[in-house]
Amino acid sequence: MILLKMFARLLGKYFPYFKGKNLLIRLLYNPKKFKNIHSGEKFITDYFGLKYEGITSNYIDWGVYFYGGHEKGLVKYLIDQVEDDKFDYYIDIGANTGTLSLPIAKTKKTKIISFEPLTYNFNRLVNNYKINNLYNDNIFHKLALSNTRGEKEIYYSESSENIGTSSLIESKEIKDDQIEKINSETLDSLYDFKNKKIIMKIDVEEYENFVIKGSLDILKNNKILIYIETDDLNLLDQLMKIGYKRYFFKHRENIVEFTNESTGKDVILKNF
Repeated sequence: MILLKMFARLLGKYFPYFKGKNLLIRLLYNPKKFKNIHSGEKFITDYFGLKYEGITSNYIDWGVYFYGGHEKGLVKYLIDQVEDDKFDYYIDIGANTGTLSLPIAKTKKTKIISFEPLTYNFNRLVNNYKINNLYNDNIFHKLALSNTRGEKEIYYSESSENIGTSSLIESKEIKDDQIEKINSETLDSLYDFKNKKIIMKIDVEEYENFVIKGSLDILKNNKILIYIETDDLNLLDQLMKIGYKRYFFKHRENIVEFTNESTGKDVILKNF
């Protein structure tokens, strides 16, 4: 078992992409083999020059351990943006454990504002910032962003390896539903930014439309680059009507490649 894990990690982190690579790594070490997200092997590993604490039964952590992260190309693209230009804030909506925001926080070139409502994810997000001495420099909200403020319910499953699919929208895809009561706010009620330059990431499992409705003042009154995970073309059209340009892209390991047509849910929008 140890040798299989070592070989899977060697393939994931150091071999270039080849057809069947992901399938082979899953055959060698699959996060689905554990009964729940708490029952895998705990680890601390290097992640973009930072410490990352995880467990191999969690799909996000599994990707960090075996690949150096599921979204390395996207992380590098966002780091390039903050390195090349002055951004005042990186707003991470659906922050999970911080795999996108942590490497950006390391640059010390923008302040991170994170939103993560699920207790399991939020505690691990804060821990990863604390073990890298980055917690005090940034802002963390244990909240969901929406178009209304108040108490809501988030649906998730600890028996699934990918708790990142937790959502405020009840889904048949989430098996053995568990429910946590959470608080929601609108971004516009929390912050009154004007004439700032902001990177905004939105990954909220089909709840994007509600987040956008509660953020319209900020979206209209600042220069913003948005990374959003959605296939809702109507939502993208709404953003284009208020001055955003849309760029589809795909990423595989270390590469981000912009395309003319949608190849999935990955979209960049800019209004500057």
